[in-house]
Amino acid sequence: MKPGEHKTVQARILEYAEAIGWTFVSREEAERRRGFDPDVPPADRARNRSLFFDDLLDAKVREFNPRYAEAEGALLGQFRHLHTDIYGNREFVEHLRGN
Repeated sequence: MKPGEHKTVQARILEYAEAIGWTFVSREEAERRRGFDPDVPPADRARNRSLFFDDLLDAKVREFNPRYAEAEGALLGQFRHLHTDIYGNREFVEHLRGN
């Protein structure tokens, strides 16, 4: 059997993430937490849905930065307006840096 992306990349990343204390979330649970509609065909489930576990992202932002005072959902709203290209990646990093 020829090695694929899961064996050569994903499995190693998951193993590392669990070793540093992250929790594996099944695909079904991830889709539920991101608001996917299970009655929609799989190819369309992610359309117009969150890229994040919104409640967890907000909680962690506030945990890591207790001075963050924006309304719940404000940061997610900003993230949703980022471009899906290298420029959007740069903007995302600037948000993470607090700029």
